Amino acid sequence: MHELSLIQSMIDIIREERVKHGMERIMRVRVVNGALSGAVSDALSFGWECLTQEGELKGVALEIIDQPLRVACGSCGLEFEPEDKQYMPCPSCEEILGHDIISGKELYIEEIEADVLDDKGGAA
Repeated sequence: MHELSLIQSMIDIIREERVKHGMERIMRVRVVNGALSGAVSDALSFGWECLTQEGELKGVALEIIDQPLRVACGSCGLEFEPEDKQYMPCPSCEEILGHDIISGKELYIEEIEADVLDDKGGAA
């Protein structure tokens, strides 16, 4: 299950961002998971639960936004969301090859919701 290593990498990034931006308490993390990213959202959630049972991220909510596959037809340019990841006939011209992927490959941290320390060391 490679999702555990993905979550560990995200935790490392969150820790770096926490220090960089003076975050005191992290409350929620939002992740975007594209349909072609290779990661399973349920496995990401399970990995998060496993790896945040202790420490500074204990109790932090993980929100996963599933990003659908969106393509532009290589023939007519129509943008659409195919029902199947392998067979993608264009609803306009029925072309099945040469589509450009617009979205669906992404896997990234979109937002970290946290209390930030002010200049005097208190929560802002």
